[in-house]
Amino acid sequence: MRESLLTPSLSPSRAPAAILYSVESSFLLAFFGGPFAIILYSALNSWKLRRPLDGLVYLAALLLSVAFIVAVKTRYAPLAGLMLAIGASAAELLWRALSMVLFALFYLMHRKQHRSAVLFGAKAPSPWIPAIAFAVLAHGMKLGVLYYAKAYLV
Repeated sequence: MRESLLTPSLSPSRAPAAILYSVESSFLLAFFGGPFAIILYSALNSWKLRRPLDGLVYLAALLLSVAFIVAVKTRYAPLAGLMLAIGASAAELLWRALSMVLFALFYLMHRKQHRSAVLFGAKAPSPWIPAIAFAVLAHGMKLGVLYYAKAYLV
């Protein structure tokens, strides 16, 4: 008999996989909280997975969100034309669309872990505290960028 068949394939020293916050909570936070909230929330998921290189994606998403606010406040020509075509609520509609695009991107980054959690029936941790904290923090970030754009760029 081969001894390799009797040895355990999973090493006990290895830490268990991190359980991420649910996809549903990420979607709701992205829809109601905006891009800054979903960036912070997904960064927490990446931190739980110990994936520091994901930080570059989050930094790019933050820069894109700030650039969007600046473009709206400075009435960037292509965006201003689109806002005239859509109407008065165009900025909020485009802000929400940006949030949904970022949610989809971050879901694709963590898809493997979300599928594994569903397969093994892992229960996601309660998202209430981080989601509310990140929604409030994101609102403050948006107001800060709006203030800066209004005070120094317009």
